[in-house]
Amino acid sequence: MDSHLIKRSDMDFLSRSFPGLFVYATVWPLLAWGAGLFQLNFKLAFFFSALFIGISAVRVFHALSTPFLYNKNTQLWRIILLGLAYLHALTLSGVQVYFIFNDQYYDMVILTALIVVGLVSGAASSLAPKLLFTQIYIASIIFPIVIACFLSDHYRYLAPLFLVMWVYYFLMCRRYFNEYNRAFHIEMKLKDNQRKLERLNQTDTLTGLYNRQYFDNALDLQWDLASRSQSSLSILFLDLDFFKRINDEYGHIIGDKALCHAANIMRETAKRKSDMIARYGGEEFAIILPSTQHSIALELAENIRKHLEETPLIHGELTIKLTVSIGINCVVPNNQRSCLAFLDQADQALYQAKSSGRNCVKSYWDTFCESQR
Repeated sequence: MDSHLIKRSDMDFLSRSFPGLFVYATVWPLLAWGAGLFQLNFKLAFFFSALFIGISAVRVFHALSTPFLYNKNTQLWRIILLGLAYLHALTLSGVQVYFIFNDQYYDMVILTALIVVGLVSGAASSLAPKLLFTQIYIASIIFPIVIACFLSDHYRYLAPLFLVMWVYYFLMCRRYFNEYNRAFHIEMKLKDNQRKLERLNQTDTLTGLYNRQYFDNALDLQWDLASRSQSSLSILFLDLDFFKRINDEYGHIIGDKALCHAANIMRETAKRKSDMIARYGGEEFAIILPSTQHSIALELAENIRKHLEETPLIHGELTIKLTVSIGINCVVPNNQRSCLAFLDQADQALYQAKSSGRNCVKSYWDTFCESQR
């Protein structure tokens, strides 16, 4: 069984069986009190009441300890859960069998049988996540009662009725479990499709990098974070040199491979988890570098440029040399600066890199300082 389904069935079994604890803890004491059993045999009524209430209390304590115990020792948690539930089944069956074999409790037999039918019916549906256990649970309640009824002259007629009830709930258990199992797999498939859809909304289908929409949202977020922490935020704008020439000369299939090749090199070079690489559009890429000073961003840009220049695209007998122009900007965001200006300055640096012969790295601040001289 799938590990996710096992854990899910554990938690669902716990949550579904939890309301039954209060039924076990209250229905028998109320029945014994209403039917006058406490007056007839106080010790017997008190004994079974204490059993039902005590087991329910321990199960409540076990449920409350789940966040700690389940992760520490899952197997022990499961054994305790199923063991306590089984004790409830044996206690309920024991009450009914005791009354069947003692004629002075004639009035209690039918009343207790109604409780048995109700609890077994609830167990068949609510405990469906654990098929085998539920079948054993129901059999442990009904089979001793069937045997006791068969051995009794007064209640032999109830034996086939309880037996038919067991067959019915045995089949219903399987039906409920199959429905639960099917619903679980449908839910998992829907979640998987949702994750795939989210990835499609976030990523560029060709290169696997983040897309422009995700880049815009991530930049806004990083800008706010850097503004609050007053840390440096750097950005790289990258443009593959003469990419149109590659498409025209070799075709769009090779052009696509060139884009993927460049994207892989960027991934290999910008390795920090916080670095966010996106395909900005066409042959343009962008990399957001949170908490990165100008010198580090400049070094990373140069590494990407060299790596791409020294690693040509090889496709069959073709060897295609690729180069990239990179523009850098680095700021500490504040109220006097805007994110749009930050992007525009990086774009200006990229334009300067392309105007300077391409295959080079230019920083906005270096360009700005030169223009002020």
